[in-house]
Amino acid sequence: MTTAAPPPNLDHLRALIRRIEARRPQPKTLASPLERHAAERRAEARQRLAFRPRETAAGACLERIEVYPLAYEVGHQPLAPLASVTGETLALLVPGAEVEDATAEDLLFLDIETTGLGGAGAIAFLVATARLGQRDGAPALVLRQYLAASPPEEAAVVDALLEDVALDTHPVLATYNGRGFDAPMLDGRATMHRRRAGFEVLRQFDLLQTARAGYRGLLPSCRLAEVEVAALGLGRPEGEVAGAAVPRCYFNYLRTRDPRWIEPVIVHNALDVLALAGLTARLAGIVTGQVETRGVDALVAGRLLAAAGRPERAAPCFARALDDLPPSTERQEAAARLAALHKSAGRPDLAEPLWWQVAERPGHGRLRAHVELAIYYEHHARDLGRAAEVVAAALDHVERALSRDDPAGAHRWRTALLWRGARVHSKLERQRST
Repeated sequence: MTTAAPPPNLDHLRALIRRIEARRPQPKTLASPLERHAAERRAEARQRLAFRPRETAAGACLERIEVYPLAYEVGHQPLAPLASVTGETLALLVPGAEVEDATAEDLLFLDIETTGLGGAGAIAFLVATARLGQRDGAPALVLRQYLAASPPEEAAVVDALLEDVALDTHPVLATYNGRGFDAPMLDGRATMHRRRAGFEVLRQFDLLQTARAGYRGLLPSCRLAEVEVAALGLGRPEGEVAGAAVPRCYFNYLRTRDPRWIEPVIVHNALDVLALAGLTARLAGIVTGQVETRGVDALVAGRLLAAAGRPERAAPCFARALDDLPPSTERQEAAARLAALHKSAGRPDLAEPLWWQVAERPGHGRLRAHVELAIYYEHHARDLGRAAEVVAAALDHVERALSRDDPAGAHRWRTALLWRGARVHSKLERQRST
């Protein structure tokens, strides 16, 4: 017969709860220069944190304004190229966004921190924006943050934000996944407070879309934290507040009123917006040629320009990547993309040696390169014997490399290659009989 466990000691439980509530993220030793650099930036920002009350029709919230000269560097990227961003440049970065007539001053960088991912119970307690402005008569980036020190102050945050961004001037909303989260969240919160916003109907410059076009497959993921390291050299130390921990920090701040809970969130929020501005400056520089691109950067520039329908500008980028990169999947991609552009331009003779580079090395595009070579020898070089050899080599690769690991893929390739081989051999037979 089992006996019931004794009831927990209430004093013990209270002590345990107090210990859990007292936990705060502990700083870690920063091993790399990148992490130390990032930590220094955050320490500087924390020293400058200074909020003041902001009165609105809905009451008061807290507001902080900081101005960054365009010589300021986000990672290793100065903000200066922002001033020369044009609508044409933005159209290269986000094709189809209808931003061709925009100016650099129209860019509204925005990031929000919330207590959840949606629903009536989630509030936007911290909002950061950044826009080009002036400091002492010189262009500068003006960062504003609005903080609800308690949930009822969210209405004042919404009022202050709408007052300052002037949506009727039709800014271009620059975010990271803002189309899917920030814009609808803010519009929903404005509606809850009987305000009319309209962030979702603004022209959207969603840098997540741009990052995916430029960096997909080159990085473990296209999260902002990954992209800013690759593009800006801006690392975030492991001890920084993660997005998933932001609500807990805010709730602990509300419970304890200890600013040490909210300060890391404020710094995180400000740095997200600065990273958006720095990333825009960097990517604008590489697609316009203002920044010299080599290696992977050249591959990224080529990807973005090709996606924007500018093959004549993408081709030199892929050529530079091909020259600079060591043997790798990235170099294979540069060769395959450059070959495709040459083929589209009616120069398959220039594409042939590039396809051979891809076909002769392991990689994702190897079989596709064989097919392109077979097409070239059959239809352009009129060398049916060579075309048959290429098809045979491709079939051999299918049997050796795909049959065991990817039988379905092997079947598709085998079917296509056998059809092409039969076509080539039929032509050869007719050629021999004449």
